[in-house]
Amino acid sequence: MKWIHQLEPLWWMLFGAGGFAAAFFLPALLVAVGILAPLELVDGLRYQRAHALASSGLGKAALIAILSLTLWHCAHHLRHLALDLAGPAFAAPAAYGSYGTALVLSLVTVALVLAL
Repeated sequence: MKWIHQLEPLWWMLFGAGGFAAAFFLPALLVAVGILAPLELVDGLRYQRAHALASSGLGKAALIAILSLTLWHCAHHLRHLALDLAGPAFAAPAAYGSYGTALVLSLVTVALVLAL
């Protein structure tokens, strides 16, 4: 458990970067791809063009960064929520569970995006 605390600057860096990605990029991505494109309100965002953008190198890197950093941001919040609710006795399971889940889901995100 001590190594989790030694890596605290890393967790805070991922938390901050994930918060930025979640607040700045994720809403625009969700509105553009989830609302405007299906309603055909954005002329330049047809499926073929969106797929070409997402399957390019820069598009893949952006998707991986936005989604993975958002996962790490959520994991840090969930860890501290678990600590607030259950106390310090739940510190190890909260840390391993939240960061482990974020790591697994980040690897799944990388695999899925690279398969585009």
